[in-house]
Amino acid sequence: MKLRTTLLRILLALCLPLVADAAPWRVFAVGDLPYGTSELAGLRALFAHAVGHGSPFLIHVGDIKSGSQPCTDAQLAGIAGLFAAQPVPVVYTPGDNEWTDCHRLLAGSHDPLRRLARVRAHFFEDPAVLRLGQLGARAAAPDYPELYRFVHRRVMFVVLHVVGSHDGARRADPRAQAESAARRAVNRALLREATDAARTAGLAALVVVFHVDPLFERRRAPRALGWVREALAETLTRFPGPVLALHGDTHRLRHDRPLQGGAGGRLVRVEVPGSPSIGGVWITIDPTADEPFQIEPVWAQGCDLDGEN
Repeated sequence: MKLRTTLLRILLALCLPLVADAAPWRVFAVGDLPYGTSELAGLRALFAHAVGHGSPFLIHVGDIKSGSQPCTDAQLAGIAGLFAAQPVPVVYTPGDNEWTDCHRLLAGSHDPLRRLARVRAHFFEDPAVLRLGQLGARAAAPDYPELYRFVHRRVMFVVLHVVGSHDGARRADPRAQAESAARRAVNRALLREATDAARTAGLAALVVVFHVDPLFERRRAPRALGWVREALAETLTRFPGPVLALHGDTHRLRHDRPLQGGAGGRLVRVEVPGSPSIGGVWITIDPTADEPFQIEPVWAQGCDLDGEN
């Protein structure tokens, strides 16, 4: 009898993590903020709200400055400091305003590739900034620390680096075109690897995080973005569960199923709001529900710096 009771307790203990992982849970995401110092307090309030309400980590989908704001190391350091000050890890992917658009006159007429190097230095060289190690994140390659994947609560998160402005592939700049092509190859390889790992492990869902709007509503994607839609479609054929595409870029809060028919119906898209609307979204993940990725928007004016809403 004692042996049976002991075995039962062991089995129950082994099952408890699975039961916990199967329960719905939520995470907070923002992007396209802050566009200037006037929006910093709002972003801080959103982060405080999210942490105060139990988000296990924070997601920022890129564009931590406006396209016309000067591209400086001081600005990058300021946001990196804000991320490092959070009590939970920050999942971050760069946007185009951080580097691609730094060639603009108002942004300082910089070499975008040099600015990309500075983004990597400020956010990914020091592990204390984002603390991705706490999530067990694995980078795709040493030269691409901003491309990574991790598993949380039986959900695979894949963080890609895809931005607007033709993904940095300016036609008049062979170096930029080569950089974009090389990064695209690493992006695709990471997504394929993560998808196969999720399928093999029997994970419940897959979340793909990136910055750019893939323009699902257009019949034909722009030259630099066609591969994103192709890669997501391939993911749906390789992974049987629900898939979320989480992005920013156009500053419009959206929650829809942009692909119709067959496996495409399993793709949910969430776009976070952005400046001048200072807000974010809670994403509740429940892979067994009819709507596996439910959202609840939160606006900075409804938050205070103690994390209350």
